Amino acid sequence: MGKNKIFYGACVYPELWSDEVMVEDYDHMQRLGMNLARLGEFAWSTFEPTPDNFDFTVLERSLELTKERGIDVIVCTPTPTPPIWLTHNHPERLHVDEHNTRMSHGSRQHICTNNPYFRERAYIIADKMMEVVKKYDHVVAIQLDNEFKCHVGQCFCENCKGLWHEWLENKYQTVDLLNDAWGTDIWSQRYNAFDQVVQPLATPFIHNSALLLNYKRFQHEKLAEFVKEQVAVIKKHHDIPITHNTGVFFDIDNEMIGNEIDFMSFDTYTPVEHYENFVMNQETWRYVKNDNRQVMLLETSTSYNGHVQNYGILHDQGYVEAEAFTTFAAGTSAFSYWLFRGQRSGCEQPHGSVVSSWGDKTIGYDSVLKVSDLFKKLKPLISQTELDEPKVAITYSDRARSFIDNENGGVYQYKALMNAFHKLFLDLNIHRKLVPEGHDLSQVDVLFSPYMHNLSKDYVARAMDMVKAGGTWFVGPMTSDRTSEHLWHTDNGLGELGELLGIESAVQFYSQEGQTTGEAFGITSDLKGLNTFVDIDTDYVKGKVTSETAKDKTFIVEKKIGKGTLVYLGAHVSDELMKELITHYAGAHTINNVLETSDEVVVFNRTEETSGKLQYWLVNLSKEEKTIQLHQPLMDKLNDQIRQAGSYTLKAYDYLVLAHD
Repeated sequence: MGKNKIFYGACVYPELWSDEVMVEDYDHMQRLGMNLARLGEFAWSTFEPTPDNFDFTVLERSLELTKERGIDVIVCTPTPTPPIWLTHNHPERLHVDEHNTRMSHGSRQHICTNNPYFRERAYIIADKMMEVVKKYDHVVAIQLDNEFKCHVGQCFCENCKGLWHEWLENKYQTVDLLNDAWGTDIWSQRYNAFDQVVQPLATPFIHNSALLLNYKRFQHEKLAEFVKEQVAVIKKHHDIPITHNTGVFFDIDNEMIGNEIDFMSFDTYTPVEHYENFVMNQETWRYVKNDNRQVMLLETSTSYNGHVQNYGILHDQGYVEAEAFTTFAAGTSAFSYWLFRGQRSGCEQPHGSVVSSWGDKTIGYDSVLKVSDLFKKLKPLISQTELDEPKVAITYSDRARSFIDNENGGVYQYKALMNAFHKLFLDLNIHRKLVPEGHDLSQVDVLFSPYMHNLSKDYVARAMDMVKAGGTWFVGPMTSDRTSEHLWHTDNGLGELGELLGIESAVQFYSQEGQTTGEAFGITSDLKGLNTFVDIDTDYVKGKVTSETAKDKTFIVEKKIGKGTLVYLGAHVSDELMKELITHYAGAHTINNVLETSDEVVVFNRTEETSGKLQYWLVNLSKEEKTIQLHQPLMDKLNDQIRQAGSYTLKAYDYLVLAHD
């Protein structure tokens, strides 16, 4: 894949159609200006109808047809859909859920990915496919599987039980150390041997939090192991880039997966009502890896998603075009539809597509044409610019999500919390990125760490190095209040962070709306939610509780350390106060001195490679007209005209590329 090359395409399923239909579809893709096709992820039974009986005729034919038409290809390993011969009469190979229900053949992801025979066959089919694929230089990447854990979570089969015990012994060495780490004397949970440690199946009430957390970690590590082993099989043949199409809803650790592959990809089917989710996807997956900013959007809809038990909601006219602009503006290199030709069978027949199963244009076809025109217009602009990497980082962590999955209090969901937090930065035009815990902080000026119940020692050390060098670390809310095993701290309420801050005491409780209020930066705010209030030297106090409940306790701490600043927010505050805090600590990274926008107009900064000047790529991701205010003349790159300083209207789903003349 060339530097700054962008792709426009769709997912195709040659195993479902005749050669004549596929010729028609590839010709059609070429006419639309598409230069990318993804295929193969569900075709295992076509490629290997019986054990060791391989037939890649369909794959080879598609690779020939796409090559002739100048369409690059991503080939997928077909491991999400094991054929019937792999599980028939072998229930022990099937996935078992937390209710002890065993899956069956007939959908996808029904097998346990930790099963040794499944892994053996998965590596064989991958190896045989690569013998074919390596002959074609227009295959630009290999996608592993498809949406790991999209439909299932942790597995509780007997094989996983044995692996679980091995994993525990490797981690803790002795069962006494496990008991101490988990606090198993509570409720007589103490174990005498590793093979007694239960899987977190149904119990009359709730399992030990440490058990739940560790079982999730175990499953995440085993999936990453499967990825690593499959990558090794593929890399035997040649060093083709390897990716995986992930998502924020799946029960996996994306940073672990990212460490094993070459670049990240993702799927999203976000409606306009949750436009901030679409943007958050764009700003998360790009930064999972420290050594590669390549990222692709491999699945989105032309019009609506859906299946036979859920009809999707039709996108507004213009929304798909705005999605495509957002994708390329954000530095994502591919915009690909699921799917090109609608499926005539199976459960996803009602899903939107480019053409129907009978070949007619669908309701989304006009959007496809408009994105084709946009793709042509943006290619030269993309080739001359790079996304300007933000200096403001927000940690988005699947590890942090695991803690909130365990302890949601009946009110919290990690993705919803992070969506709301991230949206404040969009509203303020703060140039931002979402990063995993292992992100290289050497080029970060301001780091936000919200909703991280536990801060690892490594994360704290690297964040403090950033602070001592002159950066700002903004910690909270709901951060550093649990140990790595999901227990309470016993030294102080915030562990290592508490020591760094120098807190004298801490108290934590859940406050209902109106029960607790506080004041900071001249703003009075309700403090609703799981809050941690501290006592600390008054020199460090920036926000105090004003209500009778917890009166005079501190909920915002600021402490200078080295050349930088450590800030702690212990409470959930109003959007008004949170925006004030973000502006105070990260306001230097806004573009409001150049232009200002209404909410729902999102701005991406890109840098011209030759001049080093900034460009501002704006998109209105709302159903309504929005206003933008230019404080200086800027060149409208798409319309080749100067826009003088002043107020302008941006129509629903419209976009602009503005540059310094």
